[in-house]
Amino acid sequence: MNTRKLNKEVLLWTALVLILSYLCYLPMFLEKKSIHISQVLLSSKYLFIIVPFLVSISIMLKHGSLKKWFKALFVEKIKLQAIFSCIILGSIGLCFSTMYYWFVGEKDLFISRFPSVLAVVFNCSYLFVTALLEEMAWRGFLLNKLATAKGKKIALVYVGIIWVIWHIPMWTVRNSLELREILIYAIWTILISLILGILFYRYKSILIVSLSHMIFNTCFIAPVKYNVILLMCIISVSFIIFNKKLNTVKLQK
Repeated sequence: MNTRKLNKEVLLWTALVLILSYLCYLPMFLEKKSIHISQVLLSSKYLFIIVPFLVSISIMLKHGSLKKWFKALFVEKIKLQAIFSCIILGSIGLCFSTMYYWFVGEKDLFISRFPSVLAVVFNCSYLFVTALLEEMAWRGFLLNKLATAKGKKIALVYVGIIWVIWHIPMWTVRNSLELREILIYAIWTILISLILGILFYRYKSILIVSLSHMIFNTCFIAPVKYNVILLMCIISVSFIIFNKKLNTVKLQK
């Protein structure tokens, strides 16, 4: 597929995903405006999470490439280094959340999220499945297509911005967040998108990216504004280490 067709496909995907996703929360929005809405229509909010996945499938079916797309997403073997990266990421999140728990004295921080071992297993399983559906669409389809058409850097920025816009009805309609909170969540979402995109480029494994996505949702449970600072520090340190390694390689040459 040439670049022009890829660009059109990316724009079509973006438009369909945003329109259909926003429609999923329209009934809840109308109900908050004191308009009577049936429970069936209100249930459309549960479709929100799978809309990008369904749109991706529809486009691949149109091209007759659905089987090839699925195979490409899962063909890459999971490397030990990738698992280690996930363990490090989860450990950082849990350590930081624990530090917040001790210093601030928020006793219900862990209990409210994970009241039992069964709750931990259930939440992690559920969040991994939903993360997998998201990642197959956002990184496995959109990021992949756009990187081919525009390059990896542009793809990372575009996907991060659109991912933020896609989350807006969830933040505003479902969670009733104020503008200041939305801005903080937007920064958090872009940072996560950046890391997930880089992991996808690095390991070519949608399972590792989905696992990392799940880790962000389960291990980084301190307030978002603090996690934003933590994530910025992680990215900054990683960038410095990467630059040092790159310079070392150049000197050796």
